[in-house]
Amino acid sequence: MSGKHTPSGEPSQPLRATEAPEALRDEVAHLHEAMGSQRDIGMAIGLVSARFGCSTEQAWRTMLRISQDSNTKVRDVAHTLVTTHDGTADSEAIALLATFVSHLPPSGWPSGPWTGQDPAP
Repeated sequence: MSGKHTPSGEPSQPLRATEAPEALRDEVAHLHEAMGSQRDIGMAIGLVSARFGCSTEQAWRTMLRISQDSNTKVRDVAHTLVTTHDGTADSEAIALLATFVSHLPPSGWPSGPWTGQDPAP
């Protein structure tokens, strides 16, 4: 992790001392964002699968189609589905849901929370 990112698959080159601190901060920030996105994506796949009675592969393809059809990043689609499901969506997420809800199966997407109470003990 001490080298520059090379998308072509070539070995990374060591950073010069002047590049290291900023490059490492950027890489750490990127990894934190990616971890959060992966969590939302995984949760959204499960929610779509449960909501529409499909496999996780079909749920993933549904999210990809929504992303492409609505010109919205997959991570934003996932975050919107998760937050509207659990009732923590802000006005921006609710507005975003409105832009791609027509791309969901006919039964639509409910806005949560289901019971209005946190089920965790």
